[in-house]
Amino acid sequence: MDTQTQNETKKNPKKNGMSAKTKTETIDPAGRVKMSEDVVATIAAIAARDIAGIHSLGKPRFINFGDTATRGVAAEVGKKQAAIDLDVVIAYGANIHETAEKLRKRLAEEIYKMASREVVEVNINVVDIHVDEDDDDDAAVEQRRVI
Repeated sequence: MDTQTQNETKKNPKKNGMSAKTKTETIDPAGRVKMSEDVVATIAAIAARDIAGIHSLGKPRFINFGDTATRGVAAEVGKKQAAIDLDVVIAYGANIHETAEKLRKRLAEEIYKMASREVVEVNINVVDIHVDEDDDDDAAVEQRRVI
């Protein structure tokens, strides 16, 4: 972490949880670019869903309450850097550590490519394992009921 970022972190310590409403601003001679932390969280969420072994993001729920694109993802964004926290559900059989490394690499690439922010930290909280149910057994049970 560079000295300027360290000083900014000391002046503004991280609060409990990350606000999705915070915006960062880059000032350029041609104008300003403001970026909400939701933007970076959305980039992270979309990139995470493309990783083999990631079943879903966020903690499992019995009832779907109209999930947002950033469910299970929080981002803290500075002028040059970003940090990401994710809650993930891993597909059964996937190597958790390999999947986490692929996820970290992919997020760093996508966030740098789209938001020009160096990803300094990706915290991954594995909240569940998803087990696919055998659809063939269900079909056989349904056929027996119909006969």
